[in-house]
Amino acid sequence: MNENRDLKCVFKGEMFEAEVVKGRLEAHDIPAMIMNNSMSAILSSYLVAGGVSVLVNPDDEEKAVKILTDENA
Repeated sequence: MNENRDLKCVFKGEMFEAEVVKGRLEAHDIPAMIMNNSMSAILSSYLVAGGVSVLVNPDDEEKAVKILTDENA
């Protein structure tokens, strides 16, 4: 992931959904990361409900959104 630019959010939801989304993107060679916006430093991200985002590099945002909106991808 490119740490010099702001990452783009392509998904928000629950942790299990974010893991699936991340896997789909990585299967298409798009690096992705999951960020938990609530208390991640205190609790495991699997215990905290909601507030989970999947982030990609800005250059990959358009391709990622297309993959996620295409049911056959």
